[in-house]
Amino acid sequence: MKKLFSIALISFVTLIASLSFAQAADTLEDRLAKELVRLGFEDGKLPPLSKAFGPYQGYIVVDKDIYLTSTAAQRPDGTWMVGLVTDETDLDELLYAVDLCVISAINRLKYAADGDLNRIGKIIHVNTMSPAPADYPHLELLADRSSEMLIRIFGEEIGIHARSIMAITSLPINMHHEIEVRATMK
Repeated sequence: MKKLFSIALISFVTLIASLSFAQAADTLEDRLAKELVRLGFEDGKLPPLSKAFGPYQGYIVVDKDIYLTSTAAQRPDGTWMVGLVTDETDLDELLYAVDLCVISAINRLKYAADGDLNRIGKIIHVNTMSPAPADYPHLELLADRSSEMLIRIFGEEIGIHARSIMAITSLPINMHHEIEVRATMK
């Protein structure tokens, strides 16, 4: 009986240790790498940060506040997703563009936080912009996709945020979709 109890105790301790290890392995970087692989970034790493298209910076840090310039959808091969959004636009393609916008924003956040996403204390606000007709029926779905992905990667405590949704006539360089993010550092 003592042997059985010892085996049961060892099994229980092993189970708890493995669960703790599994939870510890679920870090922000792990979640981000998983999303990057899902989106076609084979190595699960953020690409080099793209330069701004004009006389401005991709991000500004004031005290602990991070202000990102709007980020667009850049595919893993470096090309940009462009074109107006219409009722005929493939929704899966547009959702992929939204995911890539979030990755671009996270990339800028990482640079703003000196290379350490764990320094991000809170995503404060997300503004989604699509060059779509005013009656486009999927604007909220696109905004939800951005919000859900930020929460999935950063976790609920840091990732949940306020947001705005805009349908606009066009975006610079004919971009397909863009998001702006405001965040703060710990």
